[in-house]
Amino acid sequence: MKSLYANGRGAAFDAEVPEPKPFDRAVRVRVTDTLVSAGTERGIILNAKYNSDDQAIAAGCTLGYTGAGVVEEVYPQTDSRLKVGDRVACYGAPYTHHAQYLVVPQNLCYCIPDTLSSEKATFAGLGAIAMHGFRMGECQLGSVCVVIGAGIIGILATQMALAAGSRVICSDLATDRLERLRQCVPQDADLICTTPDKLEAVTSDLTRGIGADTVLLCLATNRSEPMEQAIRIGRMRAKVVLIGLLDIKFGREIFFARETEFSCSRAAGDGRYDPIYEHDGIDYPFHIARWTEGRNLEESLRLIARGTLQVEPLIGHRWAIADYAKAYDQIVNGKTDLGHIFKW
Repeated sequence: MKSLYANGRGAAFDAEVPEPKPFDRAVRVRVTDTLVSAGTERGIILNAKYNSDDQAIAAGCTLGYTGAGVVEEVYPQTDSRLKVGDRVACYGAPYTHHAQYLVVPQNLCYCIPDTLSSEKATFAGLGAIAMHGFRMGECQLGSVCVVIGAGIIGILATQMALAAGSRVICSDLATDRLERLRQCVPQDADLICTTPDKLEAVTSDLTRGIGADTVLLCLATNRSEPMEQAIRIGRMRAKVVLIGLLDIKFGREIFFARETEFSCSRAAGDGRYDPIYEHDGIDYPFHIARWTEGRNLEESLRLIARGTLQVEPLIGHRWAIADYAKAYDQIVNGKTDLGHIFKW
């Protein structure tokens, strides 16, 4: 089967490799659509260091982690909710990546609602990531939530905060990203879009000097300024959640003065990187972990299908898989941060 890898020299390549081996509590999926997560995959391609394509394949340096397809085989002990012929959304490397066929554990694979297209369903993985960080921020009805970064994750997190009844401020250097965000929300949404240089004044004005209740950091940068700004604009004991990637160096004094609660969101939720949950398919009890990564994935699918989360404006281009090199050329060279759909 065909699968996509980072070659270690700043580009992607395709290779014919064996199909993944089956295991219990999993399904074999024929892939129809996969979503390129531009920021993450750009980072993998630029940071990978291999001397040959064979070395990259041996290291398992696949690209992608969210997609959709059709169940072609159900392996022993798999939950009865998954059946042959079901359209499903899949999430989570190394099980989900850009490939013709996948073997996906049951906790990382959920049926797509009948009203939802498979290509829109590919956004459920990113929705689950945004949702886990959003939950950690504990946004509530009437609270003020600041989202720093209006990439795909930031736009999804903003929509979630609005759906929860929060007043939201979203900040980004790129005004085109903020315009894209506005395409995803109602015109009367309780939302203010601004640039970083005006963020502190806007937050102070909206909260009458109290500060934001929650700050979600949804950007990728090697600078420390966004973290420092997040702490400054938060109220006493505000929650700051890092969903993206950035330098988290900061001085003790500003944390001491505000008693800020800082946390780093790990992907899509409880269960991530736990082989018992992911590979073995053993779910966590609801009273122990209400929102696992699988349950966040399922809820994201529901919200996308209902239209609560709008993803159509986030689709940059639909590529036939044969043209993947053109897509990655745009992504690696920073010409786009939109979601690219690979059609298999």
